Amino acid sequence: MKLKYDMLMTDKDCVTATVNNLVAKVRSRDLQIRQMEDHLQQLSKEHMQLTKNLEDELKLKIKDLEKEVDKSGYKERQTFLKHKRQAFIAL
Repeated sequence: MKLKYDMLMTDKDCVTATVNNLVAKVRSRDLQIRQMEDHLQQLSKEHMQLTKNLEDELKLKIKDLEKEVDKSGYKERQTFLKHKRQAFIAL
């Protein structure tokens, strides 16, 4: 009877150790998942900020180019040439 009890206690201890090991692995993975989620959120925020910065930079570049076009008289030249063509076609 004592031998059977000792064997059952040994089995119970093995099962308990296995369960504890599995619980530790699950906790470790949960921690890894939380860290990865935090990192993903950080990367997402950085991506959004970089996108916004690039968008702002491109908008400024567009304004600069529009000013340059206005200074160069390109629009006036295009309008003049368009009217000149229309006048020529009308003849």
